[in-house]
Amino acid sequence: ADRNFLSHLSSLYNPHMGVENVGAFLYSFVRFTKVKRIVEIGAGYTSLWILQALKDNDDELDRIRKLQRKGKCRLLDWPWTVPKTVEHHDDTPSSLVCIDNCLHQKETATGAAAVAKMLDLDSYMEFIRGDAFELDLEESIDLLWADFGVGSRMQEFVSKAWPSIRAGGFLLCHSTLTNRRTREWLEAARARKGQDETGMPPDEYVEVSLLEPHKQYQNSVSIFQKRKCLNGDDYSEPLYSEYA
Repeated sequence: ADRNFLSHLSSLYNPHMGVENVGAFLYSFVRFTKVKRIVEIGAGYTSLWILQALKDNDDELDRIRKLQRKGKCRLLDWPWTVPKTVEHHDDTPSSLVCIDNCLHQKETATGAAAVAKMLDLDSYMEFIRGDAFELDLEESIDLLWADFGVGSRMQEFVSKAWPSIRAGGFLLCHSTLTNRRTREWLEAARARKGQDETGMPPDEYVEVSLLEPHKQYQNSVSIFQKRKCLNGDDYSEPLYSEYA
């Protein structure tokens, strides 16, 4: 990240939120997966990392598209891009919908929109002040980032949110491993318990959780990828080569 970005971002940083490493992680995750339609529950510091990643993805694909049209996207005289993906990247606008009730005593959500405007990232952002349990999420979400104190209500939240995530999309949850209430939900998901306990059909996802071992609180991220849908719209990665 450049100095101008980090300088503006510093006004949103609060150690109580525990996202000093998660922000950069989300930036890399969005850059790598090229997700475009993102919803964030609990806005603030991480919002700017996601917004910057969306812009950098758009800029990157624009550069690649220009090279592709000139026939220059080749390695060892073999095409290395996926032409359709590159050409149609802009068909779906990149966007981040931030949802926050702004009730946390250390909240930084209200300043995120102002910082986004200063960094010329506001065109990617929509801010909704409200309760995540009361909102109807749009369909075909690529990434849902849940960073709010949900605790024992995880099943309730996920049962409403999960249908909105497209096949191949992701649900990322903050702070799932070392607090008892959320860990109980996570272990139920790992054990493939029923939807009445997890909010997700047990055969629709894969999961991996990451721990920041030096911290006691706000120290983990669980990643769920949706592999199947009830409507039969399953997801699998393509095959492009024999070895490479």
